[in-house]
Amino acid sequence: MKTLRLSSLVAAFVLVCSAIQAQNKWNLEYWQNPDLYTETQNAVFLDLIGSTLDKFPPTAVPSLERKLALYNLDAVLHTPRPDTTAALKDYMKKRTDAVIADLEKPLSKGLKIYKIYNDGFIVKSKSTTVAFDICSRNGSLISNEQMEKLASHCDVLFLSHNHPDHSDRAVVTVFNKLGIPVYAPENFWPANQEINHIRYTEIKDLNIGKLEVKVLPGHQDDLINNIHVVRFPEGFTVAQLGDQYSKDDLTWLKDINKKLQFKKNGKKYRKLDVLIIDCWIHDMNEHIEDFDPNIIVTGHENELGHTIDHREAFWLTYYKMEDVVKPNIPYLVMSWGEWYSYGK
Repeated sequence: MKTLRLSSLVAAFVLVCSAIQAQNKWNLEYWQNPDLYTETQNAVFLDLIGSTLDKFPPTAVPSLERKLALYNLDAVLHTPRPDTTAALKDYMKKRTDAVIADLEKPLSKGLKIYKIYNDGFIVKSKSTTVAFDICSRNGSLISNEQMEKLASHCDVLFLSHNHPDHSDRAVVTVFNKLGIPVYAPENFWPANQEINHIRYTEIKDLNIGKLEVKVLPGHQDDLINNIHVVRFPEGFTVAQLGDQYSKDDLTWLKDINKKLQFKKNGKKYRKLDVLIIDCWIHDMNEHIEDFDPNIIVTGHENELGHTIDHREAFWLTYYKMEDVVKPNIPYLVMSWGEWYSYGK
């Protein structure tokens, strides 16, 4: 096994060297130009990271190659202002274009869960596509043109709370332009009358087209943080927690899965299929137990607006889930521009 892994790494290194020689993409000398060296190194790393993630997509039991790619992505992103570099913008464009291309394909059964950036997700069923907390960093990481293509495939956008890494005005402007409904807490862009602002102190039921939605009154400390639980027409149920982080809420969230009752074929149905949870949530075990999903997807790794010490790393998420939390439920650690097929 060790020989096989070493061979894989050697083959990958040879592939990168061959690409450099064939395309003559990089300089060969960087003396007295450390900025150019760093930018070029990031471009080399991101090329290899992208191809590795494509070869080893998200699974509940990740390969060594996949984890190594994610950990190298951590290294690239845990530097000051990586989002201003051409290398990262090019990488992000490729990852977003891949999602757009896949969204255009028809889906006959199950769900597809796409991770866009940070805690932004798109979940697609055969009939309906739902977006959660999509963020473009005001067009700096995802262009408005790309965002229009992403939004054109969505039926609704849910925003959890009034922080710019979850509620992006540039994104909302695009969804408004396309006439796609946006639901957000009352304190996000209150002057925008095209947003459906939600005010509540208890679980609120919504019917949006063919979707059944329960909005839970969560918090990030004292800030309103809507938890959205969405039941698709095909019977799948997905919960996205945004930045839920309040010990006080744990009292009413206790065994919340028993309160999330939808009707299916005339019978009450409450089993949650997918829980999208912020990787740095307090008491991960308690939240997983209370929601009791079939599968867990973590979010919020490598938010570039955070300081490096709070720019949660993929390696840290794996450490929490493998050595601290140890859930008995399958979980996925996904990067930007990746997707997972569920229930097929």
